[in-house]
Amino acid sequence: MRNIWLILRREYLVRVRSKAFVLFTVLLPLLMGAAVLLPTKLAIHSSSTRRVTIVSSDATLAAAVRGELEEMRMSEDEDPSRKLKSTPSPDAKSKKPAFVVSVENTPNDALKERLTAELRDNKLDGFLWIAPDAMTSRKAVYYSRNGSDFVEASQVSRGLRFALSEQQLSARGVGTAEAKKLLGPVDVDTVKVDKSGSNKSNGMGAFFLPFALLMMIYVTVLTYGLYVMRSVIEEKSSRVVEVLLGSVTPFELMAGKILGVAAVGLTQISIWMVAATAMGAGAMAMVGDLMKDAHLDPAVKFLFPVYFLLGYLTYACLYAAIGAVVNSDEEAQQLQFPVTIPLIACMVVATSVIRDPNTSMAFWFSMFPLTSPIIMFVRATVSMPPVWQIVVSIALSLVTLYGLVWLTSRIYRVGILMYGKRPTLPEILKWIKYS
Repeated sequence: MRNIWLILRREYLVRVRSKAFVLFTVLLPLLMGAAVLLPTKLAIHSSSTRRVTIVSSDATLAAAVRGELEEMRMSEDEDPSRKLKSTPSPDAKSKKPAFVVSVENTPNDALKERLTAELRDNKLDGFLWIAPDAMTSRKAVYYSRNGSDFVEASQVSRGLRFALSEQQLSARGVGTAEAKKLLGPVDVDTVKVDKSGSNKSNGMGAFFLPFALLMMIYVTVLTYGLYVMRSVIEEKSSRVVEVLLGSVTPFELMAGKILGVAAVGLTQISIWMVAATAMGAGAMAMVGDLMKDAHLDPAVKFLFPVYFLLGYLTYACLYAAIGAVVNSDEEAQQLQFPVTIPLIACMVVATSVIRDPNTSMAFWFSMFPLTSPIIMFVRATVSMPPVWQIVVSIALSLVTLYGLVWLTSRIYRVGILMYGKRPTLPEILKWIKYS
C-alpha cells in the first residue's frame, strides 16, 4: 500500500504542477463559455439597419407588413433564437437593427430585375415579393442578399404572417389593437414535479443543465483515461518502467498511476465548481434566462463524484491495458476506437434520455457498466430514478470494475515489459491465462 501511495503522490504532483494542467484548468471554462456566449452576443449586436422592400399589389397588406417590420425590436432579455415582440416598450434598448422598409405596389418583371440588381450592389438587404393570392395561399418569396441569415428571414416571415392574420381578423370585425393582442405571445411556465416536490423550470435550463454535467463527465473521463495510457506508453518506451519494477510490483505501479490521475481529475473539477460557485451571480447574468430556475437535486451532488470515479476507473483500466500492449501512440490510436464506442453511444442517446429518462433504452443504458456512469447520472439529474436502480447500477459497475482490474493487471504484468511487435489477440489471451 505504501508503494501505491508513493506512485499516486508522484503522479499527482507532477501533473498538478505542470503548465498544461494550469492552462487546461483555466482556459477550458473560458473557451466553453466563449463558445456558448459569443455566438449569441455577436448575433445580437451584428449588422446595421436592414433595408427591405415590400412588393405587393395590395397596398393595405404591404403597409401592414411594413408596420409589423418597423415595430420589431430585440429587447435586452431576448436572443435571435427566441420569440420577437412586435410592440416593445418605448424605453426598450434595441439589440437588433431596425428595419427600414419601402413599399412598391406595382409588381412586374422590370421591378424585380431592378430590386435584384440593388441586392447585388449591396443597396438593399432583401425584398419580399407577395403574390396577389397571398391571402388564401399564405405564400410569398423573400429575396435576400444573405441567404444564411435565418433571423432576418424569420422576422420577415413573421411580419407577413401577422399582417395577413390581422387583415383576416379585421374582415371579421376584429380591430387592429385587439388583433395584435390575440396574436401576441403567450408565456407558459414549466414546473417540474417529482418526489422531492415541485420546482419551477424554464425548460431550456432543465435541458442544458444535465447536458453540461454530462459533457463534464464525458470530457474528464476521456481526457484522464488517455493520460493514463500515454503515461504507460512513455515509461514503457523510455525503459524507465524496468527500473521501477525493481522496487514495486506491476499491480502497484498500475494502481498508483490510475489513482494519481483520478486525484488530478477530481482536483480540476473541484476548482471549476468552486469558481462557478464564486461567480455564480455574474455567470447567471451573462447566460441570462437560459439557466434560470434550473434545479439540481441535492442527491445529484453526491452522485457526481461517485459516477465520475466509476466511469474514470473503468476506462482508466482499459486505457492502461492498451498502453501496456502497444509501443507507440500510433499503435494506441488503432485500439482506442473500440474503447470509446460506449462513450460515443452515450453522447448519441443523451438528448433522448434528457427528454425522457424513463424509457427502456434509458434504463438499459444506465445499467450497462460501460455506459451507466454517464447515462444513470444524466437520468438522476433530470428525474431521480428509483433508489434500487441506482444501487443496482453502482453494484454492477463495481463488479465490472473488479473484473477489469483483475484482467488489466494480468495484461499489464506481461505487456509492460514487452517491446517490438504489437502482440496479437491470441498472445494477449495467453498473457491473461498464464500470468
